[in-house]
Amino acid sequence: MKENRLWYTRPVADWHEALPLGNGRLGMMVFGGVEEERVQLNEETFWSGAPYDGFDDPRTKAHLGEIRELLFAGKYTEAQALCNRYLVCRGRGHNDDTGLFGSYQTAGDLYISLPGAGGDYKRQLLLDEGRAEVFVGGAKREYFAAYPHNVGVIRIPDCPEGFEVRYERENCSVICDENEITAIGYLPLKFCVRIRYARSAGALTVYIAAATAYGTGADPVETCAALLDAAEAAGYDALKRETAAYFTEMLGRCEITLEGSGDRALLPTDERLASPENDPGFAALYFNFGRYLLLGSSRGALPANLQGVWCKDYRAPWSADYHININIQMNYWFAEVCRLPELEAPFFAFLKMLAAHGAHTARVAYGCPGWVAHFTSNPWGYTSLGCNPVYGAFSTAGAWCLRHVKERWLYGGDLDFLREFYPVLRGAAEFFLSFLVRDPRTGYLVTAPAGSPENSFYSPTDGKRVNVCAGPTMDMSILRELFSFQLEAAAALGVDADFAEKVKTALSELPPLRIGKYGQIMEWSEDFDEAEPGHRHMSQLYGLYPAAEITRSTPAYYEAARKTIERRLAHGGGHTGWSRAWIINFFARLADGAAAHENLMALFRNSTLKNLFDNHPPFQIDGNFGGTAGIAEMLLQSHNGAIELLPALPPAWKDGAFTGLAARGGFVVSAAWENGAVTHCTVTGPENKPFTLRFNGKTVEAVGKYEL
Repeated sequence: MKENRLWYTRPVADWHEALPLGNGRLGMMVFGGVEEERVQLNEETFWSGAPYDGFDDPRTKAHLGEIRELLFAGKYTEAQALCNRYLVCRGRGHNDDTGLFGSYQTAGDLYISLPGAGGDYKRQLLLDEGRAEVFVGGAKREYFAAYPHNVGVIRIPDCPEGFEVRYERENCSVICDENEITAIGYLPLKFCVRIRYARSAGALTVYIAAATAYGTGADPVETCAALLDAAEAAGYDALKRETAAYFTEMLGRCEITLEGSGDRALLPTDERLASPENDPGFAALYFNFGRYLLLGSSRGALPANLQGVWCKDYRAPWSADYHININIQMNYWFAEVCRLPELEAPFFAFLKMLAAHGAHTARVAYGCPGWVAHFTSNPWGYTSLGCNPVYGAFSTAGAWCLRHVKERWLYGGDLDFLREFYPVLRGAAEFFLSFLVRDPRTGYLVTAPAGSPENSFYSPTDGKRVNVCAGPTMDMSILRELFSFQLEAAAALGVDADFAEKVKTALSELPPLRIGKYGQIMEWSEDFDEAEPGHRHMSQLYGLYPAAEITRSTPAYYEAARKTIERRLAHGGGHTGWSRAWIINFFARLADGAAAHENLMALFRNSTLKNLFDNHPPFQIDGNFGGTAGIAEMLLQSHNGAIELLPALPPAWKDGAFTGLAARGGFVVSAAWENGAVTHCTVTGPENKPFTLRFNGKTVEAVGKYEL
């Protein structure tokens, strides 16, 4: 059975049950009301805030030497006190009450009153057609966010004479003309929402456009008018047909089938969610929904934010911003393996903006060349330190983003793409060559001051809780990857030999991974006692996933990674949606399908809302994307020198198949299995390119293509 729809037999109780629609720019949350329909609207650029480069504090660089001396002397509490004053942004940064950082916001709500409507009820979301449907009394209402026309569309076939259309949003002026509503306001960017509707032969058709002046400077009122004119000229049927074809093609590039759900596959989605353990097909549905969400939130000017493109608030949780200390990266973990590289384009454009603004932060805050970005950002290119070092002093966040450039290179081998991003890559390496300092206790080059994202430890001298240190494990893992990729890129492009030599030398002087007193991968340069042994971040395991530093080829670290996860879980780890999703990927890399499946079930039970949105809590979309990546990682891996089929297949997925997943090196892979053993597979890639394939306990060497 193809798992391509969510469906329910009851109307929505609140926003977290509404059905999400999106075309990469425009978002819609369909409530499916009976006598009154509500559709909450979003547009990717509806952001408060404004460009501002005054968050970088020039006092930071003046105190780096003093802080480093204290760290190297083991005086962590004293170093922390200085960092609290100087290793921060000016003002309140991302928490700025004056609105300079800004927040992603709702584009308002559309209401349609339908007096007298009633009867049998059902609502559903058709993933591979990009359309929601609501059935009331036998009549079918349709809703979709049109691609490529970029308008919201609603068709209500049995609309009564006494219907009413209205729009609500704070801080805007609303003009109601015959069959058209125009709302105009300022965020401070000028914005417009324009709704045009007509009733003919009893059917109501509604077109919705929303825009701001972000990135173009164009008048959003005129932009919306042009979008509506084009949509009306194309006509409802053409818009519906084009949108369905788009979603079908994009989501049809790969497919997963997991047998064994039986009659559970026929149940409404909320009932399946309530008991997912014996329902393998539900995992396939979740996988499809995750890809659908990225398709709906990342095809415009900006990448998917903390809530994708769907947000009901004016001041969203964490501003629904771009957290770059794992969250935005997790949003794109599956883009390559699921053959959706187009959806990374907004992220790559955003990365270029980070590099441009991060050069200011590098110069002003650190006195260094190149560029740097910390834990969060916004559409205006925020790269500054945060207002608290416990999370805001993560200087390798921008470098972490660059691993997606590396993944694109590994999957596609596109020299033009590598050449395009080489200056960004070089700039990050340039910053760290300047920022790294030699730890006199060990002789290694380390980041200092630094922290392990959002975690703390107890100072061994006075027992006080601190977070600043020198050379935390995640920093060093990210820099090993950054420097190695810099060397690979320079060699592939035949450029920058002198600079590459400097990078090579620095790479050789970074500290290695270390194993601590519990048999775990150490999180910091010393084996400190953690303040939160069950912390949601598991930064020391960056090398296990998403990177490939810890593999079966490094057995001591491989076993230590398992002990690290077990220790975190024993102390309550994985209590947020995205954190649980990360654990799924960890266990997939450890080839432990049973544990990966157990944590997938925990993600469903504890961190998934009725409409399948991830629940941090509150709603945060990275858990959806991380869970989707984990499912793919359980079925196909290609990071350790070979293409591996079913590397972490759980016993619960005894029979199944997948088609069209991508492997590094430019290969496309399909496979089917029975009783856990591969019965059929095809691997196709570049002609004359050799590869290693592993499945059913055997290894096959092939060139270009293989078929079983």
